[in-house]
Amino acid sequence: MKKIVLALLLTAGALAFTACSKEDNNESGQKITMQAVQFRMAEEGFGTDIEVTRAAAQPSLPVTTELSDCEAETTVENEPAEQSTPATRGVTTPTHYTIRVYKGGVMQGEMKGTFTATSFTPDGGSPTEIQLARNQTYDFVCFNDQVVPVGDRLEVSLANAATARIGRQQITLGTTDQTVSLSSKHVGVRVRTRLTVKKDIPALTATISSASPIPQTVSYNPADGSYSVKTNAAMTAEANSFSASTEAKYTASNYGQNYAYTSTADYHYFLPKTDLAALQVNFTGGTLFRETLSGWLRPTKTSKEADANETYLVKAKMKPTFLYLMSDGSLGTLKDTPFGGVGGTKTPIAVIIDKVGHMAVALRNAYSSNGFWADPYYAYAGYLNTNTHSVDMAHAETALTTDAKSGIDETWDANYSTGVVRGDKVKGRNPDFPPFKTCVDYGSGISYSGSPALTWYLPSSSDFRVLYDNLGFGDRSATITSIIEHYKPQGIAYEWYGNLMSEAFSAVGGDALARNGAYGRYWSSTLFTATNQASGGWMMTTPKSLRWSYFIYHNNVGQARAFVKY
Repeated sequence: MKKIVLALLLTAGALAFTACSKEDNNESGQKITMQAVQFRMAEEGFGTDIEVTRAAAQPSLPVTTELSDCEAETTVENEPAEQSTPATRGVTTPTHYTIRVYKGGVMQGEMKGTFTATSFTPDGGSPTEIQLARNQTYDFVCFNDQVVPVGDRLEVSLANAATARIGRQQITLGTTDQTVSLSSKHVGVRVRTRLTVKKDIPALTATISSASPIPQTVSYNPADGSYSVKTNAAMTAEANSFSASTEAKYTASNYGQNYAYTSTADYHYFLPKTDLAALQVNFTGGTLFRETLSGWLRPTKTSKEADANETYLVKAKMKPTFLYLMSDGSLGTLKDTPFGGVGGTKTPIAVIIDKVGHMAVALRNAYSSNGFWADPYYAYAGYLNTNTHSVDMAHAETALTTDAKSGIDETWDANYSTGVVRGDKVKGRNPDFPPFKTCVDYGSGISYSGSPALTWYLPSSSDFRVLYDNLGFGDRSATITSIIEHYKPQGIAYEWYGNLMSEAFSAVGGDALARNGAYGRYWSSTLFTATNQASGGWMMTTPKSLRWSYFIYHNNVGQARAFVKY
């Protein structure tokens, strides 16, 4: 931040760079008239306004890095300059500077002293007068104590990158006394990293280091204002952690549609001539999506040399790496398929939602002969209670916890069907249970060469919970009571990142699973019962929420989406 020190009138009591209308003759016999000089000192903040509009300040080309279960697309750009503080604000603490004057690369004199908010006091033993000629051009150089003079050069170490300052102005003195404005800038460069995500960001731990040597000491040439690297070495890792995002959960990104959540690490300071491509951010803890975040990201793919006094923002756009079950039995990501745009050839058939439990979800709805619904009802209208296991309607939450059952069992185990079921008691083969059989038929139409054979089934209410947790990135600690009160029959609704979840399917040409209206209603295998009524589990998958509910088993209200065990 620019801190303007009040004009310093260098009088007989505090002389600095002064000569009082003195005259001298040069070697040619020409008369040289000297003059009194007045000074102002300004300290500029990091960054400059011009950097924001220059072509060079445009974001770098993105580089994509794969992490544990996600990928980061990073770019580097200059941040806007710090705003200047009011001109009347002086320095708050004494600041010691050395001031040198050069002409033609030769130093004409040097003095040292301390600036305060209202004065300048030369050091004891420092010259109190340097005679400067009128109508002559001089290079004025100032630097603080974090800069070390070494011969004709000035050196700065990495340890002082945040505080070292050097200023250089070339000024032609006029024919009358004038004020010379000195301005110092940061020698160092500051860099910080910002994560942007479509879901809320938890606290994450990370470090920043260098993958190759970076400047440890730079040398400044006062004659032309250039920097050169004196020593190089690998950077010792520094903490570079990210705090939790503060944007409103779910709603800020429209439930996973936009990159709305941000977390920005603290600044780290480097020396000019540092190649930003050498830096790397290493994640060491915290879970952003499904797995503990690990791996590193680079700010830029190509070399980008940092300039003194600049601020660079590394933007990392983070997104989950969706995992797919392929038709050959292998697991892969988007880039392994033709949809990834990098030459992948594998055919995805389902989205993995649980690697440990080997659970995946079909890419498309399971349509039956009528071409729209899975079929018009959960079970044949003449049935009342068809499952040996059921959930009390008054306690929908128990279908997700204490009474949770697997859709595989309720689809394929005949022991889960009561005596009232006519024909085959394996519901996956019985046309009296359309959503069950339609999911099985869907799987039969999928080409698969892997081993063992796949088991396709109608998911239970608790199976949908795995989808909610691992792909919708939801939090069931907060129930949406307004949705519970608004819809009948009763149920339990929780917010999630439905739009983000649906990307896993739409990215490979599948049907978005979270959709409004009839397209987002799915039967589950779970049966809810009361004294005189039986209802099939009914999932409403909207972009905003997943609602666990139930509807009368013989009503036309739901579709089916097959799950598969691989």
